[in-house]
Formats: sequence, C-alpha cells, structure tokens
Amino acid sequence: MKEFISIAELSALQLTPCFIYGNRPVTDKNVNSKMESVKKYGIIIPLMYVKGTKAVTDGCSLVEIDGVTPIEATKAENYSAIIDGQNRYTAALKAGVAPDKIFLFECYSDHNTKDLLAEANIEVEGWKGSNFINGAMLSKPDDKLLQLAKKLSDDKFSMSTISKIISFDKSVKITAKVYADIMKGAPIKEYNLEKSNCFLEAASKFTKSFVAKRYLIDSIIDLSIEDGYKPVCEALGRLTGETIKAIEKCKGEAIITEIKAAVMYELKK
Repeated sequence: MKEFISIAELSALQLTPCFIYGNRPVTDKNVNSKMESVKKYGIIIPLMYVKGTKAVTDGCSLVEIDGVTPIEATKAENYSAIIDGQNRYTAALKAGVAPDKIFLFECYSDHNTKDLLAEANIEVEGWKGSNFINGAMLSKPDDKLLQLAKKLSDDKFSMSTISKIISFDKSVKITAKVYADIMKGAPIKEYNLEKSNCFLEAASKFTKSFVAKRYLIDSIIDLSIEDGYKPVCEALGRLTGETIKAIEKCKGEAIITEIKAAVMYELKK
C-alpha cells in the first residue's frame, strides 16, 4: 500500500516536485479559488504523483512548476511529477503552507502516465475542451490535425466550431472524450485537413472572432454539398472587404442568409 509523503520528506530524499508538459495549466483563477480553503484547511485532498522516470518512460515531458521551463529527461530521477493537483499545489505555495503540511501519494496504478492524466481529469475535475486538445498532443505532437485544433483553440474557437472545421461535417462531433481517447493511443478519425485548410485560407479576410462562430463554417459546408468545397471556398475568398463588413454586422440567423447569398453571387460569376 502506497503511503502519503510530504513535500518536506520528498525534499529530504532529494526529489523535486514538477509538472508534466501538456497537463492542465495552472491559472490565476483556479489558484485564487483554492486559496481561502488552502489557508484554512491545508490541502485536504492529497496531490497525486508518479516518479519522474516513469513519466518520461511513458513518453511524457517534464517541466518545472512554473509550467514552462523544460526538464531534461536525463534528470527525471530527481523529480516527482504531479499528475493531479497542480493548481492546489501552487495555491499552497502561494498561501505559504509549510512543506511538511503539503501531502502527496504515489499513484498506485501501473497504467501509462498519459492514460492516468486523461482519466484523472475526467473523473476528478473535468478539463475544458482546450485542455484535452493540449493533452492529445502528448501522444501525437507532430500530428497536423492536432496542431490545427490547438491553433484554433488558442484563438478561442469553441470545441463545436473546431469539430466542424476539422471534419468539414456538421454531423460529426469531435468531443473532449475523443481527444482523451487520442491521449490513450486511439487513432484520429473523422477529419479532412485539406478541406479545413482550404476553408481557413478562404476565410482569412474575416475577423478571427467571426470565423470562430458557427455561421461561416455552417454556411460553407451547406453550400459545398451541391457545389463542391473548392469552388465554394474560392468564391468565399473573392468576397470584398465591404461585403465582409456587411456580413459581420448581421445578427443571428440572418448572418447565414447573407453569407450564402454573397457566396452564391460569386459562384454564378
């Protein structure tokens, strides 16, 4: 049975806490929301960690607790990687909780660290969709689809809009669970990178905040059913700045009506 251990005891063993690159990011909002509880009660739910060597062997990269500074894989034996509780740990440090009052336990599961990250964040405290996209890149960092999904997520696109763009299909739902499964090694399905890039290039004259909404991708997918995505995207790319401004000023479902009318006009030229 694994026992609880304090940060002070880890330090005595010359082990340093660290985080795993791509895990839930530490945010001021999450840290601050835990500050009062941590000050009053301490960390009542112990942090969970794995040995740094296990995390690296499982294909993860380690970072210092600032979440940015990389740790060389050859130094992993000197670290304990927190896989659940980064925000709690940061809140405890910020609150001045003594190292002998911050407790951890070593994860008792022998499963791959990437699997543990995905499962812990589903069962303990759900990630946002963007966190799952980042997490999926742990498994497939060079995958063009995930790189595109992350870029769109960083630009504040919703999971729903990202799903439509990368699948070019309104009926496909690429959910947080799909990304969690990718973290566990599942294949990436249901996407069309060629169509995605064609659409995004054609839409580049619109503001990012407008493209991030569903109206433009929904309209282009609908029109592409009959006219094909390339001609429709080419027509979209020919819209003038004046027409684009007029479209972006529309409200609600009238936006789709205006988009389709403008693109159909270009198609008929």
